[in-house]
Amino acid sequence: MWSVDPRTGKQRERVADEATAADVDAAVRAAHEALPALADRTVRAAFLRAAAKRLEADGERIVAAADAESALGEPRLTGELARTTGQLRAFADEVEEGGYLDVIIDHAAPDLTPPRPDLRRYKLPIGVVAVYAASNFPLAFSVPGGDTASALAAGCPVVVKAHPDHPATSALCGAALRAAAADSGLPEDVVSVVYGFEAGVELVRHPLVSAAGFTGSVKGGRALFDAAAARPRPIPFHGELGSLNPVVITREAVAERAEQIGEGLGASMTLGTGQFCVKPGLVFVPEGGDGDRMLDKLSDALRATAPGHLLDDRMREACLAGVAER
Repeated sequence: MWSVDPRTGKQRERVADEATAADVDAAVRAAHEALPALADRTVRAAFLRAAAKRLEADGERIVAAADAESALGEPRLTGELARTTGQLRAFADEVEEGGYLDVIIDHAAPDLTPPRPDLRRYKLPIGVVAVYAASNFPLAFSVPGGDTASALAAGCPVVVKAHPDHPATSALCGAALRAAAADSGLPEDVVSVVYGFEAGVELVRHPLVSAAGFTGSVKGGRALFDAAAARPRPIPFHGELGSLNPVVITREAVAERAEQIGEGLGASMTLGTGQFCVKPGLVFVPEGGDGDRMLDKLSDALRATAPGHLLDDRMREACLAGVAER
């Protein structure tokens, strides 16, 4: 697996081999064996905070690697690292508070007819969780991101399928999390990282994987969802697929502030070189002069936008193909 600079298209360094089915099996089984070690909530909270500290301690290298692999810029990525460590600490606080367990206690009532036994209900860890890293957030939605943090907070070991756009960043973050586990007296295998397309498919099909979290394309997410649903025992698949995000503009709104809406749409559509998954992808505009004024302002905003680098050649080619079709 090569790290590639999207600004030049040149290979930077070879980071890892693509995982085989045997590699994925070994990672999942090691994670499953580490499950009991995460039983203590106080240990989990300490681990999440240690992970945040480890990421911050190596933040300069992590941000530099993420920028070299994504071209998103170090200022943006520095903020994303802060968001990532903030997520970890927020989940640590939630773990200690314990409300997420939804504890319900029905005390015994032996004098009732029939007598009622003592009944207690609370949530338990589901097991090993597969996490699929996103391309456009190499930190906050990738190896140390929200899916990983929430699974670990719940007591579930994690195997992350690294995104091919940022393998070096994934390796650095994975090392930081595993070091934090060791700092906290936990097996390092509570978190592991695998690489390669086939690894992603093998991961969601593995019988010891109990849930999956995914952020990415409709095509890729749907394939993984179908694989999760086709298992002899289907598993939960928590997916954020695609980025259509339709926007409906009413006649009243466009009559009152056509230029403001046009400028706002332009800024939102081009944020991060148009690679934010929350950007508007389909806009319904009322016919007439007010709608035309809004579109003129939107066109002006788009023309004034400085060009930027896309995350990889695949996205560039898809963008050019889409423009050509129109």
